[in-house]
Amino acid sequence: MSSKTIELNFLGQLFRLNCPEEQHEALREAAKILDQRVSEMKERTGILQVERVLAIVALNFSFELMKEQQKTQFTEGVLQSQIQQLTHSLESISLSGTISQQTTYEIQ
Repeated sequence: MSSKTIELNFLGQLFRLNCPEEQHEALREAAKILDQRVSEMKERTGILQVERVLAIVALNFSFELMKEQQKTQFTEGVLQSQIQQLTHSLESISLSGTISQQTTYEIQ
């Protein structure tokens, strides 16, 4: 994985960054999203100081990331519980050699 220089123009400035070539397109998209968020925040709040707008946008991104991580943790917990139920059922089946008619599973 070799790094190559990419030039990105966002926030009214040209940035030269090194990253793996296969990540260039994703980095361009991230810069585009950041630029959009900063513009939207400036319009919505009337704040013109770039540092303040960037701080608010960064806080919003952090909050969104935190919410997504919480959702992921919840989903992982649900999946782990379902895996344990299935494992228990499979162990029961292998011990008894039969499948219970009353066993039901809810997949979300």
